Amino acid sequence: MKHISKSIFSALLAMSAGAASAADGLAVLDLSKADTQLTFDAATGQWSETFSDEEPTIDSQLYCFMHSALPSYQTWWGFTASNSINNQPQTDWIAWQYSNMAKGGIALDENGTVKLNENAAPVIDPAMPYMVAYYNKYMARKPVQLLTNDGEAHEAVSCYVNLNSYTYYSTLFGDAVARSFTERDSLTLSIHGVADDNTEKTVDVTLASFKNGQLTAATGWMYVDLTPLGAVNELYFTMESTDTGSWGMNTPGYFCLDKLTMKDGSSSATATEASSRLRYNRADRILTAAPGSFIALYTPSGSLVMSSEDGLLNVASAQPGIYIARCNNHSLKIVI
Repeated sequence: MKHISKSIFSALLAMSAGAASAADGLAVLDLSKADTQLTFDAATGQWSETFSDEEPTIDSQLYCFMHSALPSYQTWWGFTASNSINNQPQTDWIAWQYSNMAKGGIALDENGTVKLNENAAPVIDPAMPYMVAYYNKYMARKPVQLLTNDGEAHEAVSCYVNLNSYTYYSTLFGDAVARSFTERDSLTLSIHGVADDNTEKTVDVTLASFKNGQLTAATGWMYVDLTPLGAVNELYFTMESTDTGSWGMNTPGYFCLDKLTMKDGSSSATATEASSRLRYNRADRILTAAPGSFIALYTPSGSLVMSSEDGLLNVASAQPGIYIARCNNHSLKIVI
């Protein structure tokens, strides 16, 4: 078997993304400035709260990355963070499930945008943390999910994805559950964008494929154009492998993500509409709208949690989780 290890990215798109600066109104993910405290295991690189159920999100800039865990079972899903630069094969992948094949996160330039080398590839910064995601469709309806932290819809621009080391070596060599990839095998990541009206659009990314006797894999940071998704206040991720059994994918459902970028301004149509729309201040846990407006908070399944008739609703007493807030014809998906 011949193996091709290459960084799959679009040079033209990457250069276009690099030309835009933070001053152009873009929110570029930079976990070195995360609002959530990120400390890492010195050996494995894993975020210290990976197996804690007391940290439901990892917050950074515009983004709330959903994180779930069952501490008694040492199980997690959704997103965690890592600063691992070890991309070597391991004998205990459960302990070493937090690395990527690029050996680090993506560097930023002095403008706060992706730094590119002479080949238009992103420059790797071993000190830069990045997101690691674990997808298992049996853990939740949307096991890997993130929301904007103001609940508003923002224009999606781009992100970079990379193969997790565990997943890469599983496609290459197989493991106790999965087989190594052979002819016509593939691993696909689907990125779903959810708009204010709950309509969805999807961008598909091939992380690994085996064709003509060769394995092609995203072993470097791969640029993904997210503009087809439009304005969204939620992204969720699913994965599909041709190596699938009765319990879902045999291929380990991990991928890595960095430098997610959205336009920083709300997609509100006019200043007048913006001033009257429902808004969420996550720091204070308060929903606001025009004075005298009726605001209601619902669970995702539609159960009413609380409401107010004076244009202000304090939701601090609600249990941590994802909710839908509604006012007149406007709704927000928020994290409490």
